[in-house]
Amino acid sequence: MPAPTLNIETYRKLFRKCIQTRTPVDKFESYFNQLLARSPIPPQAICDTILEPTLTTNAPDPLHLQYVARLVERDLVCLANVLGALLKSSAAKASTSPSDSFHDLSGREPLEQDVFLVLAGILRTHKPRSSDSVWTAVEAMSDWMEALMAVSGAGMLGEGGAEGLAEAAMVAEPSAKLRIEALAEMVIALGANEQAAKILGEAGRKEKKLTFRSSLSLFTQYVQVQNPPLASRLEELGRLYQSPSPRQQKGGDAIDGMMLGLEEGADLGPVVWTRAHLFVWLDSLLCGRPHVDDETILGYLYNRYKDDANTMVMDFITAVIDVISNALVRGEPPSTLFLLRSFLCNKVPLIINRISPSPMMSSYAISQSFLRTDVTALMNLPTPQFDPLRNSSNSGTDALFGDITIDLRQDFLFACALHGVIGEQDIQGILGELPLGAMPSGRYNYREIQGQCAADPRRVDQLLEEIEGVEGNSGAVVRALYEIMKGMCVSRETMPLRNICSFLVRKPSSIDVMLLFFKPAEILEPLCDLLDTWRYEEDQGEYQPVYEEFGYILLLVLTMVQRYSLTVSDLACTHSPNNSGFVPQLLHQYSTAQRLENLSSDRHAQLGGWIKELYEDEGISDGLMASCLPQEFYRLVPTLFSQSLLAVKYGVLDLDSVKGASSFLLAPFLLPSVISGLVWLTHHLWSNLDTNPAPTLSVIASLIATPENTETAETHRTVVAIVARPLDAVLRELLRRQNLSPDTAHMVQQLHQQLRHYHGFHRNAISSREEVESWAHAVGHGGLAIALANAYNSLLMWSGGGGQYTTRLLVASWKLLGARKVVEIILQEAAKMKSGAADDVAAAMLGAYVGSEEGRVSLREALSEVGGEVARKVEIAWRPWVGQGVGGVGAGEDVDLAAMQGMDGIEGMEGMDLMIGGGEFGGMGGMGILEGMEM
Repeated sequence: MPAPTLNIETYRKLFRKCIQTRTPVDKFESYFNQLLARSPIPPQAICDTILEPTLTTNAPDPLHLQYVARLVERDLVCLANVLGALLKSSAAKASTSPSDSFHDLSGREPLEQDVFLVLAGILRTHKPRSSDSVWTAVEAMSDWMEALMAVSGAGMLGEGGAEGLAEAAMVAEPSAKLRIEALAEMVIALGANEQAAKILGEAGRKEKKLTFRSSLSLFTQYVQVQNPPLASRLEELGRLYQSPSPRQQKGGDAIDGMMLGLEEGADLGPVVWTRAHLFVWLDSLLCGRPHVDDETILGYLYNRYKDDANTMVMDFITAVIDVISNALVRGEPPSTLFLLRSFLCNKVPLIINRISPSPMMSSYAISQSFLRTDVTALMNLPTPQFDPLRNSSNSGTDALFGDITIDLRQDFLFACALHGVIGEQDIQGILGELPLGAMPSGRYNYREIQGQCAADPRRVDQLLEEIEGVEGNSGAVVRALYEIMKGMCVSRETMPLRNICSFLVRKPSSIDVMLLFFKPAEILEPLCDLLDTWRYEEDQGEYQPVYEEFGYILLLVLTMVQRYSLTVSDLACTHSPNNSGFVPQLLHQYSTAQRLENLSSDRHAQLGGWIKELYEDEGISDGLMASCLPQEFYRLVPTLFSQSLLAVKYGVLDLDSVKGASSFLLAPFLLPSVISGLVWLTHHLWSNLDTNPAPTLSVIASLIATPENTETAETHRTVVAIVARPLDAVLRELLRRQNLSPDTAHMVQQLHQQLRHYHGFHRNAISSREEVESWAHAVGHGGLAIALANAYNSLLMWSGGGGQYTTRLLVASWKLLGARKVVEIILQEAAKMKSGAADDVAAAMLGAYVGSEEGRVSLREALSEVGGEVARKVEIAWRPWVGQGVGGVGAGEDVDLAAMQGMDGIEGMEGMDLMIGGGEFGGMGGMGILEGMEM
């Protein structure tokens, strides 16, 4: 499909402006990638434009050549695209196609010569992206050899015989001779490329090989007259090309060998792409914390599909729909369905923009994906089903929404049109009906909205509310907020940063959306660095606001760590995590109350000050906070609770006094300390199960009671959710015991019921106890092993839309059965089928999930121990990727098309480890065989 004229004109202006202003090649690449992401056109159209005669003079411009080379090196265009564009505008082509309309093309030989030499240099070091790219290069070289011999008068493919070739070569102009020699160097460079030689050594492609062999033979004779040494090198290439393989020598078959004399590769059978493979892979990325950064997605897709962009786009969209449809069938909680909806509308269009050759291809791929899947599952969905704050146990429809329903097809298509993935006019054709909604008002540019926030800080509050939008603009919103937060950390603007953190803590689903575009470490690193280096200013006035700012920033860090089961290594990305820093130390010491004799005199005085002011019931003074930095206060909280309960035990304090003092901690400026208090109290319960738990339970009840203030109540909900899972586990253990008094048993039961509302907080692919039991008991005596085998076979047959498979089943099997047993089960099932499809599904299940824990063998490690075809497929599919695909634009990154079209602004585009690793209690007994599962 020809690229739209407007798009081509924009690219033409970019190329011309960059050449005229002598823009460095790195900046050129950045501008080009931005434009490509915003307004993609096919690679051939790119080359046709950058090499068209009107763009530059015929005298070669070194910078122009650098631009062309960079596009090839980054695999944004292929060698065949460049050669095709060059031939299309060459005098050689014009002479053989007199009917074509060309500008004056005389004098193009120097440019063509230099392009050949540049490409030859790239071929000597550059690894081909795919076998197709090598074969298209061979075809393009054949076309050029034929064209140069024809324009010299030798005739196409040597008409007139060897004498005609020699005569033509002798009368060739000096500039033409240099061009011919440069072409020969490029042909030789292709043969010398080890990876290209291997590709050309594969079986098949007889017609292409014959055509190239004929062209090469005649071209060698043509070069012989003017440059015998160069012709000798070409002859050597030709002899190697014609050397039959041992198999051919024995069988006497017609030569179908490979260039450079390499044997044909072993027949590995046809490539099998099962529908289940992509579904399993994508489900693993979205099951817990989103792992959908560009490198992860693009690396996997390009490793699997190479240059088959059409199949890549179609299969990817199909997998997205399959994952969402299966989540709906499984009855996933609203927070999960909301995240999938945001992924569909805000992330998927950006990915398609990077992998699809054209809007026409995207439109076709979406249409075909809709036909391949049951898209009726995406229509007429109740709005509360996607409300992330709605309790998953409440299945009733909220009367507030009435009969309003959601059509995910329309959401997706509108977002695609917003990003130029498809044309707005294509929506009706894909749906087969008029859309009921309307297109979003406009596409955001993150730089513009970042500037709006600088001019009007109130715009930040509006942006926070827009994170969870599903119109396609969340990427730009998130990018702008990320840059704003990072800037605030550097400049220590803690008051506005506190407001942002407060919002995100109250709506963790917004953090889920942020992680569609940024890795946790990118968000957490500046926050942790700020907390580590927090200090009082010399002219500090009030200290309560400082405590509140520190507390809310810390609470955002703790929310992310616990919601996604992060480890210390997830706290930093540009430098090594500071294990001695405040946050890592706090995470490791939540459950550790210090002995009084081990406290320094300063810490002892601080602890005494906090106990005195909490129990005097007169509030916390500025003097106390001035003498105790927030970091020091949070380190003291476990000891504060330990001393309080000891005082109750020995009759120094009554329980009501402790409960009253604890209520002080529910004030906004101290609220995050409730996490430390609940963690210590939970650990204390575990350690003293056989003693009277009533005092501890009473204090816990006072801490999880909902505050009256609305904003504080929303923040408090997250505070309780962070510790709800381990706290509920110890309550379950208490309920199993027979020695509780009726009053205590009633209190435990009440607390257990209260905590049920917080079970959906974690996003870490860990199953609930009920889910594990359903798998273990639904299939008879085989338990999880049979459930896993059945899931594999269901995926292989693609029955029931993937058999309602979830990665949580794989994770539960890994944790409870062990990696080696899981690998054994899957490989045994695959061996029964003995097919490429069976191996493909097995590779997905054993390679997609990359979970790892200290002391536990991972699935990939266990598979590598066994080896075999499935292990080889996993290694190939998930090999490291260096990001040489199309595009290169991050979340919400845009080109201002208005500026681009005018080109005026082009230069401006410049002790208790439950908080660590898995959210489990470190060294805590009583968890049973379901350790690591949600209790």
